[in-house]
Amino acid sequence: MSKTNSMRGISLRALQGLDADEIQPSDARPSELHELTTVSSETLETIASVFSGTDLAKDEGRIRIILDTQRAVTSAWEKAARSFLEIGRALNTLENALFSREEKNRLKSSFERFFPFSEPVASQLRRIASMVDSGRISETSLPGSYSAAYQLTLLGPEELEAAREKGLVAPSASRSAIIAFRKSIKRPEAHVDFAALVTEARRLRTSRRQMLEQLVAIRKRLREIDELIGDE
Repeated sequence: MSKTNSMRGISLRALQGLDADEIQPSDARPSELHELTTVSSETLETIASVFSGTDLAKDEGRIRIILDTQRAVTSAWEKAARSFLEIGRALNTLENALFSREEKNRLKSSFERFFPFSEPVASQLRRIASMVDSGRISETSLPGSYSAAYQLTLLGPEELEAAREKGLVAPSASRSAIIAFRKSIKRPEAHVDFAALVTEARRLRTSRRQMLEQLVAIRKRLREIDELIGDE
């Protein structure tokens, strides 16, 4: 039996329960099995669920391709997150070096002459860097895309904590998921004190009546003055 055929019979259930320490030294596949046993059970369960009933669920070779691709993409995604964080930090350093408002406004108005993106994008990157450097979230919890990370900067402290509990402060968090969370937040309705409003309305009506009375008195006095001036 070939090496490939012998490995096709390995089920995901068996892989999840396999301890790398149980592999015998004579086994010709210790490094390959170790790669699979170091994968999270959640990932293996996802593969089993998505490809249930297909040949792929029993094909160790193609499972490895999925896992290798996942590692490569995740690694690149994390590098992207570190890159836009570094850009944001550099832009914050630059802004701090420009002391006058005129200098900052001139840079903003000509931003794309210096950098390969617009000033609005730069503003988002600066806010992301400030969020991380202020300790609101850790660098390792930063979503993989700057557009998703920026959505977190729009949350208040309590909202950010709620997002964290829902797993949205994480490298895998997407922009659409965070936006959906923001829309779902029920902000407290403003309390209306009807008694206070009635009192205020009464006070304003009284004030208006007094002002009208004063206006009538002023007009009357002006007429009297005009008559006296006319008699002269």
